[in-house]
Amino acid sequence: MISLMRYQLLNYARSYQYVPPFSIFVLCLVVNYTFTPHPILDSFSLTSIMLFFLMGWFTLILFHTEDEGQKTITCFHTNGSGRYHISLFTIGILIALSLSLVSIIYPTVIQAFAKTPSLTQLLLGFLAHFCLAILGMALSALFTRELVNSKQNTWWGVLSILLLTLVLATVKDSILQIKGLIWLLPPLHLSLEIMNSGDQLKIIPSHFYWRFLWIVVYASFIIYLFFLLSRLKRK
Repeated sequence: MISLMRYQLLNYARSYQYVPPFSIFVLCLVVNYTFTPHPILDSFSLTSIMLFFLMGWFTLILFHTEDEGQKTITCFHTNGSGRYHISLFTIGILIALSLSLVSIIYPTVIQAFAKTPSLTQLLLGFLAHFCLAILGMALSALFTRELVNSKQNTWWGVLSILLLTLVLATVKDSILQIKGLIWLLPPLHLSLEIMNSGDQLKIIPSHFYWRFLWIVVYASFIIYLFFLLSRLKRK
């Protein structure tokens, strides 16, 4: 698995296709923190949503770095597509982890906030970025070529599902009127609610951790659904 991941990472790096989304990520961070000071959690909430969308782009590039022929050869040497896709998701998680750390370290280092963020605020910021990045990756994977034949539909599908998830998070109160529906929808709103707690928060309530955990569990279920649907498609 390590050799496969090393190969995938080198292949991904040599493609340079990650440059546009990474450049936009850096540009958004720089522009967002140009004028200071900023509120801490509100700023982290904004950049976590940005990362949520950009992870969709990173995911599509990661899953489409190899052409179909090369992918078939790689899957043959790895004894099936299962290990192949596990390595891609693992790399995606590493990208999400790296960008999440940069998102909270950069504004802290340049002192973009009115006061130095506490460990509690930094932890909340990291969890918000990382959990939403994983959620964005999972949702976007459903529209990669493994499940969607048309490249055009792939890009439109990813953009549509991410935008729809954000819209649903803003109309959560209306959705709550339909019993049980809120549990079926992507839980982006949970992160937004947490990050709206205000900078006066001293400790992290235990239910915050459960909310972040549910985002990861939901994303994990979507990834499981990806493997299930891709297996059905191959039959």
